[in-house]
Amino acid sequence: MDVSSFAMGLSSGVQPLDCARPCDTSLRAFGVAGIIETFACQLGVLMKKLATAVCAMSVALAATTPATAADKGSSGHQAQEKKQMEIPHCTKRLGTVAIVEPDTQWWRELSLGSPEAIIKMFVQQSGCFGLVNRGRSMASRNIERAMADSGELQSGSNLGKGQVKAADYFLQPDIVTTNNNSGGNAFGGMLGGMLGGRLGGALLGGISIKKKEANVTLSLVNARTTEEEILSQGYFRKSDLSFGGGGGLGWMGGLAAAGGGGYQNTDIGQVIVLAYLDAYTKLVGQMGGLPANAAAAAPKAK
Repeated sequence: MDVSSFAMGLSSGVQPLDCARPCDTSLRAFGVAGIIETFACQLGVLMKKLATAVCAMSVALAATTPATAADKGSSGHQAQEKKQMEIPHCTKRLGTVAIVEPDTQWWRELSLGSPEAIIKMFVQQSGCFGLVNRGRSMASRNIERAMADSGELQSGSNLGKGQVKAADYFLQPDIVTTNNNSGGNAFGGMLGGMLGGRLGGALLGGISIKKKEANVTLSLVNARTTEEEILSQGYFRKSDLSFGGGGGLGWMGGLAAAGGGGYQNTDIGQVIVLAYLDAYTKLVGQMGGLPANAAAAAPKAK
């Protein structure tokens, strides 16, 4: 029974309450029945106002809670929320890069290949850079050039000086390093123990096997001036994305064809790939501040 019905029961002969109208505060309300009716009406109005306030607070909380949750988590998690876990695409090339391996081959202890294959795939599929090979392909080209110089190649082979395209930038993938006091489950601590301190006091602390997280870097160095133009950092952890075999990321399967070194086959391998994607996406976003023509902007060669 609500308050209005209770008041009606106590005041026989009193008209049913209509709390839609203003409560009666006139002199006629000073009788017992009138007092009860006025009290019940005012109480009903108060309850209605309270319910309206509670409803408004609930709507406000519902509107702000998702935004607060979206602010938490790693950059990889935020990118997933924004549906940005895809290779970025450029409408024009930002220069030509040669990929350089880091000094320490940390990937060997994880039974993985060089991260060079990961970056090559990003570069080729994004269209943001031209790519020149300074590894085995360059060595093979030098053999062809030597045969041309010695007259061993057929006439009209058109292989000689002035044909090799210059790299505007060197792109070096690496992982974040920490000092030799690093401990816990970080890959750096494990690797330092395995190698007996052969890393010269610098341990690789950017990969945690137990937590399945990776903290990596991409360094962009001007090939002409050797200035480091950009150093971008990428982070990813498995909890950011439930994946298996790439988690529905179609491009992940392309790693095998690109000689991806087994990254697509393990959880930690996939985490490392997505951390490099985070770093590569940031790097491309920062390229806008560099000259459109790196060759023209550099000091004239002598």
